[in-house]
Amino acid sequence: MDYYSSLKRYLGPEIDCHFFDSIDSTNSFLANIPYSTNPQLCISREQTKGKGQFGRNWVSQKDGSIIFSIRKSFVTDANLNGLSLVVGMAIIKSIEKECDLNGLKIKWPNDIYFEDKKLAGILMENNHYKGIQYVLIGVGINFHLVDQIDIDIPWIDLSRIISQLPNFQKITASIINNILIMSEDFQINGLSNLISEWDDYDMLKGQEIRSIELNKEFQGHIDGITHQGALKVLTRNGVKELYSSMHIEYI
Repeated sequence: MDYYSSLKRYLGPEIDCHFFDSIDSTNSFLANIPYSTNPQLCISREQTKGKGQFGRNWVSQKDGSIIFSIRKSFVTDANLNGLSLVVGMAIIKSIEKECDLNGLKIKWPNDIYFEDKKLAGILMENNHYKGIQYVLIGVGINFHLVDQIDIDIPWIDLSRIISQLPNFQKITASIINNILIMSEDFQINGLSNLISEWDDYDMLKGQEIRSIELNKEFQGHIDGITHQGALKVLTRNGVKELYSSMHIEYI
């Protein structure tokens, strides 16, 4: 496909690529093709049934967002808690470089924000096949959306942050390559490299929250993450570690 020919040149030859003008879900496509130990990539100019966390929809417009999914293999015993944070950092690092932009933050565990507005989201889906652990990494990044788009949370796109947008194919390839490089480092070194600069990108540092554990409600404030990718919450009864944002209420 001519639209993606320049993008393909920026990607490593080991990546199994699938390109579409339109598709229901890039994650769903990769979930239904044969497994490979090579990275598998699906990119589309639009999604008609994009998926977000906890069954939410991911809204997009044709050529308005960077939309792709990667299916990557990991060793079976790899602890993948925190992988979404590594993916988020990989996206931020590429945007910083390609757009000469600062101020991006990660909202634990899987969103990227700029000035309290959502720029990008990540969806992770894990499974195993023949002794290998596979992760589907779905990524949606707002690039240049029209004002009429119906999104139910405050949002922003790159066109509203920077005066001149980068080449679409080049920044897409940079993000994909960076995700693969940093996720491989994560498999070897865990979160040690990310934690060293987490404070600079932590959107929730000091945020007061309310949550439930064992049917008991507690309150506290966020104090970073653990080496296993959990959210650290300081409470009157000590430190709580949270691994899901489903039952967190920000106060």
